Amino acid sequence: MKVRIGFLAVALAGVPLQPAAGWGTLGHAVVAEIAQRHVSADTLRQVKTILGGEISLASISNWADHVALLRSETVHLHFVNIPYEASSYDQQRDCPQTPRGDCIINAITRSKAVVADRAADKQKRVEALMFLVHLVGDIHQPLHCIDRNDAGGSHLPVTFFDRPMSLHAVWDFGIIDKYTFDWGDYAGQIEKDQLGGKDLKSLQAGEPVDWALQSHKLAVEVAYALPEDFKLGESYYQAGLPVISRQLGLAGIRLARMLNNIFVPPRRH
Repeated sequence: MKVRIGFLAVALAGVPLQPAAGWGTLGHAVVAEIAQRHVSADTLRQVKTILGGEISLASISNWADHVALLRSETVHLHFVNIPYEASSYDQQRDCPQTPRGDCIINAITRSKAVVADRAADKQKRVEALMFLVHLVGDIHQPLHCIDRNDAGGSHLPVTFFDRPMSLHAVWDFGIIDKYTFDWGDYAGQIEKDQLGGKDLKSLQAGEPVDWALQSHKLAVEVAYALPEDFKLGESYYQAGLPVISRQLGLAGIRLARMLNNIFVPPRRH
């Protein structure tokens, strides 16, 4: 069966959007756009073959959040509960199997394997690719990699420039939306300010566990560095924005590296 745009349309049809879902739609579009700029021409060709046409990575980057509303077994795949006080990852402690899934680290590994399996069912490869594009973004959101008994800040009410929201929402979309509503322009700025002139090979290094621990550290040091009154304003925004911009850039180029590695043409003997 050949998977075309119609499959994506059916998959997304009737699925309501939720604004506070992992970087928000804008953040995930930025990650996907940066990745698409850094994949090889051959990788992009194969990605489009799997998706069934001229479909950009940005256009499918939020599918995994939408489908979580329909498939409860995928909910836990968007985060990993590394305790606030921890300095390392423990799979048994942080990634247990539950009816709502295990964790993002395992989910990325599984998705990568399915995408790489050219013998796999076509629809499964499409879904695995859409999960992969999204989850590599999520693992770079600091509050998706920490457990402080508040659901990654989702149950921690704050105000952000006098607007009531959760701490998680501030990091998913509050800071980004205050800065811009143009994801294409933001991707370009990140390319220039965060990635321009840098050793991209070094920045792309690591595996999902490493990226989760880096995010966890940022959650402790920046996201949870809260004033006593939980009123977040200019100083918090100025501290958070460069962290978010860098994380989005890293997610994009790391996703590109992962996709390029998956689609490396087989060696001829």
